[in-house]
Amino acid sequence: MNKLFDVIIRKYKYIMVAIVLLSLPMGYYFTQYKFFNHIDIFFDASDPNLQFYKNFQKRYGNEELGVILFKAPDGTVFNERVITVIRSISAQLKEADGVQRVFSLTEAKEAQAEGNTIRFVNIIPKGEIAPTAYDPLKHKVLKNPVVVNSLVSKDGATTAILFELKPTSDNEKKRELLQRIMAFSLKAAGDAVRLHFAGVPYVEVEMNILSKRDFLVFTPITFFLIFIVVAFMLKRISLALLCQMNLLLTLVWAIGFFSMMGESFNMVTVIMGAILLAIAVADSIHILAHYREADAYHDNHDDAIRHTLKSIWMPCLLTSLTTAVGFFSFLTSTIRPVKVLGLYAGIGVLIAYLVTLTFIPVMLIMLKGGANGRSAAPAADPFAVRESSRFMKALDRMSDFTLARYRFVFVGLIIILALTVAGALRIKFETNTMNYLPDDNRIKTDINFIEEQFAGTIPFVMLVQAKSPEYDFTHPESLRLVDTIQRDMMKAITHYSTSFSLSDYFKEIHQAFNDGDERFRAIPDNRRDIVDYYELADSEVIDRIVSPDRMETRLSFQSKWGSNETAKEYHNYIVGYMDKAIGEHYTYKITGLSSMYLNMEFNLKESQIKSILTSFVLIFVMMYFVCGTFWLTVISMVANVFPIVVTLGIMGWFGIPLDVSTIMVASVTIGIAVDDTIHIVTWLRRHAGSGEKLPDAIRKTYRDVGKPVIITSLVLFFGFMILILGSIKPTQAFGMLTAFSMLFALIGDLFILPALILVFKPKIAG
Repeated sequence: MNKLFDVIIRKYKYIMVAIVLLSLPMGYYFTQYKFFNHIDIFFDASDPNLQFYKNFQKRYGNEELGVILFKAPDGTVFNERVITVIRSISAQLKEADGVQRVFSLTEAKEAQAEGNTIRFVNIIPKGEIAPTAYDPLKHKVLKNPVVVNSLVSKDGATTAILFELKPTSDNEKKRELLQRIMAFSLKAAGDAVRLHFAGVPYVEVEMNILSKRDFLVFTPITFFLIFIVVAFMLKRISLALLCQMNLLLTLVWAIGFFSMMGESFNMVTVIMGAILLAIAVADSIHILAHYREADAYHDNHDDAIRHTLKSIWMPCLLTSLTTAVGFFSFLTSTIRPVKVLGLYAGIGVLIAYLVTLTFIPVMLIMLKGGANGRSAAPAADPFAVRESSRFMKALDRMSDFTLARYRFVFVGLIIILALTVAGALRIKFETNTMNYLPDDNRIKTDINFIEEQFAGTIPFVMLVQAKSPEYDFTHPESLRLVDTIQRDMMKAITHYSTSFSLSDYFKEIHQAFNDGDERFRAIPDNRRDIVDYYELADSEVIDRIVSPDRMETRLSFQSKWGSNETAKEYHNYIVGYMDKAIGEHYTYKITGLSSMYLNMEFNLKESQIKSILTSFVLIFVMMYFVCGTFWLTVISMVANVFPIVVTLGIMGWFGIPLDVSTIMVASVTIGIAVDDTIHIVTWLRRHAGSGEKLPDAIRKTYRDVGKPVIITSLVLFFGFMILILGSIKPTQAFGMLTAFSMLFALIGDLFILPALILVFKPKIAG
């Protein structure tokens, strides 16, 4: 390493040229970052639930429905002005590139008998409608159970226009399509009605917009705050500016590499920029703080740089490795965004180390006028600057307090851990994506309005399969089973507002064949009739609700957004009900977006437990190499687990749920918190190994690393606290919790770690 440092100092111009050349392609890719939020991203491509869902979409069509809803100002949608608005929006939707189906009052059809056949005609006749015809039309439409609560409310005052999107992974194209739909719909409505927009596609696109906005907000504010804190603590604007340049270079390389590999930001990975800035500053502060002191007592600034690199390269390497390991532990997750965040944040940490140990020394040489430049006159006493510092006096008081009150600190630790563990046991898990949006967000308020006034906007799907052709879905018994399941579920589950199945469709056809007599709105008793109805049915409808071999059929429900606790209760009810009701000739499978969200929650819980355990084990092993003894390693890990337990306790006592972002707090915290512990243990062992008594070794350790440890902790606190400015609630919670966990980690390092060492007196010197 000494030879490497000599190369850096002597060949600084060549190294700067190499840094610039590498920065050019990374800078290009840095500007090409993208955002993409979709339920698919939370599953591995090989996940069986995702594969089943994808196959379901291929067989029955895309499930992504957009909703445009409005309430008629005069209490009825059955008048010329409102019908004209519905027709205009529906017609433009049908022509829109990216929309594959449109469902509305003016597009809906009903079965009518015509001799020995059936024809399907529009419920709302095309062309001009006489004013006197609207009341009879309203009466007829509101008697149709297929459209009531799905396209029109029971009182006829509210109507919905539904549109199904073509499958696409081009998020920008989807955003433009939805914005275009919103624009022409608002234009068609004019001032006649107020439109409300909802559906999973709108939530997804809104999450992308907010994620991008957050990324653009987080980065400059984090930069500014880091500059203020570093300048204040180091007392030199030039060093603070150099720190900022190093952070910018790290960010460009890390994000550029992320983008170059084809990855996109989402509501999980959007925090990566802020995380990298907050973490990368730690190495910068340690090297600059040591350089500032070394420069005060070296005649030649090259020697000051060489001395600084020799002092900090090993602890900074270990801290970078442990932080990277903390993030790499996310690779055990089954949630792809969590994996991606872990992989590229870990790589970013290593990039930060590489950049810091090359770029900062090179820039220091260039700022001093080249290699062998002279520094200011050295201080008469190498420690004069440190002795007179108020900061050092404060550190002396901290060390004196810890040495005198270490038993008190130990008892306090036991009490705090007991309280926080009790709180941690109260934590709940929540992955309601709609609730991630701000309360005043238009999409969220529109969804709330639609679900309060009309119907749910998130699909739930059940597929029922016959085990043999004898009981396929040409059999009356099979259709009656579907009808019973559908009816019972609609009664039992209040979140389900509408439903549709094969039984609904054949009831309508059977009624039409019997002169529209409502007594015949039932499943035909004759299997031959059902086979004939298949021949007469509209293929566009049939293909969406039953397989070509008639061995599988689809039951569709529209559910309201709700907590996953509620969804889990409903899921358990459905499984229990179906296991009893399905019979020996059939089987079933639950899928659809609501089911996928539940699967996502299970995967999150399972994967994060794995990642926390993995990071703990790996960091324990690495800490053993730092500590040299088993019991010192155990004590060090207690100090690092302390901020995690306290943070989880706060979450439990204050009702903050675990979700896609906050569930990562523990793994992120332990990966970062261990950094300062490594610096403290490294210097403590150096002093103990040189023959210092334990109290004196602790005092000197406070003086050696106390200042950079406090600076980095404060920078991390403010860096993560910036995330509370985010638009997405999980990001806000993640930022706040991780920020405070950094302060708890500082308490663990400066008070709990020394107190535990003094209580248990493990072997320290190697």
